[in-house]
Amino acid sequence: MLQPLITATLGKTTYADMRRMEALVRASDLDWTILRASGLFNLPEPTGYRLDENEAPGVYTARIDLATCLLDQATDHRQTRTIQAVTTTAVTPSLWSLIRQEALKSA
Repeated sequence: MLQPLITATLGKTTYADMRRMEALVRASDLDWTILRASGLFNLPEPTGYRLDENEAPGVYTARIDLATCLLDQATDHRQTRTIQAVTTTAVTPSLWSLIRQEALKSA
């Protein structure tokens, strides 16, 4: 619901930069896989993740699941030259818990 507002205002230059970066990667001759994560949150251990081409049906991605996915993609070439969305399926934090977690973490 808030994504159009964020992408059009607060993240306008960030999302424009991301689109340019992805275009450069897609135009290259390299073997590449672009991984897009949703709202990041912390978990102590991997829980599994879901990959979907282009857009994620889930809203959140655990940082440790994203890290696991990055390592998996280094040796699994089935998603080469695709854009994949990474989401965590085992746990769905509330928006309030994410805000609290980010606000209270030590610098």
